[in-house]
Amino acid sequence: MSECSLINKNVLLRSTLLSLLIFFGWTLTTLAQEKSTSLSEAIDRSLEYATNTRIAKANKEAAEAGSGLLSSDYIPQISSSLSYTRSQYPQIVTPIRTQGAFPPLDDQLYEANIQADWEVFDFGESRAMRRKAKALADAANIKYELARMETIESTASAYIQMQQLKELKKVQDERIHTLKKDKEQLKALFREGRIAEVDLLKIDDAIVEAETAVITTENNIDQLLQELSDNLGLEHPLNPDDIAPLTFNEEVLFNPNHTTVDNAPSISVAKEQKKAADLEARASYRAFLPQFNLFATELLRSGSEFEIDDQWMVGVRFNIPLFAGKRIVNNQVKKKEAKLQQIQLEQTRQQYRQQLNKLTNAQFETQKHIQLTKTRIKYLEETYSMESKSYKQGRSTLTDLLTTESKLNSVRAELIAMRAQLRILNLNIAVLTGQLNKEIAIKLAEGKAL
Repeated sequence: MSECSLINKNVLLRSTLLSLLIFFGWTLTTLAQEKSTSLSEAIDRSLEYATNTRIAKANKEAAEAGSGLLSSDYIPQISSSLSYTRSQYPQIVTPIRTQGAFPPLDDQLYEANIQADWEVFDFGESRAMRRKAKALADAANIKYELARMETIESTASAYIQMQQLKELKKVQDERIHTLKKDKEQLKALFREGRIAEVDLLKIDDAIVEAETAVITTENNIDQLLQELSDNLGLEHPLNPDDIAPLTFNEEVLFNPNHTTVDNAPSISVAKEQKKAADLEARASYRAFLPQFNLFATELLRSGSEFEIDDQWMVGVRFNIPLFAGKRIVNNQVKKKEAKLQQIQLEQTRQQYRQQLNKLTNAQFETQKHIQLTKTRIKYLEETYSMESKSYKQGRSTLTDLLTTESKLNSVRAELIAMRAQLRILNLNIAVLTGQLNKEIAIKLAEGKAL
């Protein structure tokens, strides 16, 4: 076999092995990506398992049940009772119905009573209480929607922070690799007698410092994974590979739509609570007014011989309150509570405006810092390159070089943190203004324009 044929076979074999390696590598990467949980999937799961969302949902359902039609006092009430009495002396079994005839007596009595009571008119007291229940149900429903938005925001923020920590660890690992590479070069210079031994100690200290920073980052990753696992209702903590990476695009600002202040969830809740307090105060005042009721009763009585006597009654009842100190005190308390809710509504409006202004200012400030930090990184990279050459030529000290290297690494970490912070600020504004949903959260997490 010719030498040329052997060379061709070796080339073909190497090409085949390389293709197989590339194929298996691509397959493993694809499987890893399929195994990881996307932000969309995590949001869906957190909405189902997050504790705050489940609590808000339970409160919403309870409030809705308390405001249903059957909660109205205008619905007739029907009750019944059964009794058996044995007495020392005989008692009247049936009332006197014929003049001059004495009713039967018995020492054992059996009674069955069915009563119906219907409140027809009470000057709106019951209606006010039911409207109060509906207002509280509306407030609970808004709180539930707000809890869902907070859960979405919390999950998206966790993914953003995870991406931030992963990129930070990557930068830290690269720094360690660079420092160790520089250390090998310093060893060569030391053997040539061009540098002192103290320079080797300085580079060792810088490596230990960098490795310590990696440990801190890994601990932060573990803590974040545990919190995210709890929100997703998982028994075992997630691994970093279980979190699908985010693709950070451009740094965009979320500008909320033109909505009135009163449409914000926190303010809407305060308004409904104030409405409920006003209605309860109105109901407590109308409790001093008369009530008009219809009632009906059917009474079945029998003695030991079980001859059942049937008697029914219907009537009209007017309840006229004359004096009730407890109602007076209750009315005063409800008026004060309504006034308190008005103050709390004003406070909520103030807090909303202040918080929105704070978040908006932080948003613009972070965006400017990102732009300036990118410029600083560019200058520091050039400075580090120049000082590295200068140090090798003996025209600068290792201390100057390590100071610049440390500053460059710190600014890189700062840039990663601010890019994540801007995305979290966008999510916070979307929640505050009541405009966050899953689709918007995913776009804001990746920095995509809406």
